[in-house]
Amino acid sequence: MSGSSDPRAIGPGAVAPRRVLFGLLDADGWGWAGVRSVLWTLVIILMLGYIPDRAYYLTVSPTVELGLNMASLVNICPAENEGLPCPAPAGALIPWKSATEADLPGDGVDGSLLQAGAHLYYIGGTSGTATRLATTNVSVAKIDAAGLGTWSTGTPLPEARSHAGVAFFAGKAYVIGGASDTTPATASVYVGTPDATTGLITAWERLDALELPAARSGAAVTVVSDGIVVIGGEGTDRSPTTTVWKAKLGANGELEPWASFMDLPEPRSFAAAAVVGDSIYVWGGKDASGPAAAALRGDIAVAPTSDGHSAPVANPDQGDAELGTIFRWEGTAGDGNLPTPRDGAALWSANGTLYVAGGTIDGVATTSVLWAAPAAATGIAKWTAVELSNLPADGARVGASGVVIGAHVLLLGGADSAGAYNSGALSAGTSPKAPVFRAGLFGLTVPGLALQGEVGQQIGFLSAAGAWTLNFVIMLGAAVAYGQRERFRAWVGAKLGRKGASAR
Repeated sequence: MSGSSDPRAIGPGAVAPRRVLFGLLDADGWGWAGVRSVLWTLVIILMLGYIPDRAYYLTVSPTVELGLNMASLVNICPAENEGLPCPAPAGALIPWKSATEADLPGDGVDGSLLQAGAHLYYIGGTSGTATRLATTNVSVAKIDAAGLGTWSTGTPLPEARSHAGVAFFAGKAYVIGGASDTTPATASVYVGTPDATTGLITAWERLDALELPAARSGAAVTVVSDGIVVIGGEGTDRSPTTTVWKAKLGANGELEPWASFMDLPEPRSFAAAAVVGDSIYVWGGKDASGPAAAALRGDIAVAPTSDGHSAPVANPDQGDAELGTIFRWEGTAGDGNLPTPRDGAALWSANGTLYVAGGTIDGVATTSVLWAAPAAATGIAKWTAVELSNLPADGARVGASGVVIGAHVLLLGGADSAGAYNSGALSAGTSPKAPVFRAGLFGLTVPGLALQGEVGQQIGFLSAAGAWTLNFVIMLGAAVAYGQRERFRAWVGAKLGRKGASAR
């Protein structure tokens, strides 16, 4: 007597069940049917989804990834990277070159760079003489698709200024504090509004209502979503300060008087400031002891966030701090500090990355360039350097200004290694290209046609449609052949047999 749980006996003449997948599964069982259904689903996705998608990007993109290109063993980069490591580290600069078309008309010493709309301004500065007197000079250059145009003379400031803080906010340009030709620091604020027709600033107006609470020169200035923040700087005693002030945009569209924020944990002057995420970073410059190595991070109180499925959650660290204020300052340590503090370096930010170029280390001019990309969780973890991204061997700059225009960064003005003032400009590319070919463990990256514009898109759509149609026909033929397996095998055998007979 046997039940359903008894092993099947194989008697004389009985055929043993066919096993597949190394004998693991019954060829007629549900397990093998499930495996085949999954495999056919993947084939359908590959043929009608992935391959047409790759056909489109093979037409419009410079490179296309095929498969999962993990742990690339072979990398080939385009010649435009000019020898940078391949792939280039994030933030790396394509080697510097002279950019004579961007040369400043004057010496470019102690002034401030400000981008206002489609124009770049070099505001104030000093005469470059032994006395280093502040000037009222303003130079302006137009920014277009080709880059920076030739500099021309702009509307001068009403009073001489050097080391002023500058900001462009809500359609207006602000010149904040700075040294005059008679005092090391001032509290004045000037505003200029670009002309609606030409885009040029044709007049500067002093705003007594926006005068700083105290005189400042060499302060770091940055724009936040609802106003302007002034950080540190020197007072009339030429000592770095810890003050932080914010002018908030009022309901009438004008900036309100300056309000005090949480002070810096240490004094800082001639530094740079930039907003990255929900934090303000201050780097470079001087502290009470001289050139500063540590960078500072100020966290801004923001509104509670939600993922759309749960109640908004506030950052517990900010407590009941007013939105838009700084609730915490922290300094870097270890690798987060500059490897060697420097004086007179050019400081700028782009795409969430902070840069330091040139300056002096222990009184000696340097050509090194460093950068760091702060992370929301850890802040600045380390500073990166690549030798080919350094300034040219004969291009050391002290007191220069850096600004990003399009796909290039310009280094303007400053003094050379001998202390001579230099109005020349240097330019470096900010966008190294990705590898054009990569071979990884599970995929490849290959060059694409990179057809641009509307024509490229239309050809890309045609390529994708052609690949889909061809693959659909192939799959349809495969389905017919699979459904008529015996007849298909006989037809193939007949064809091969005929071919063999003719060969004989």
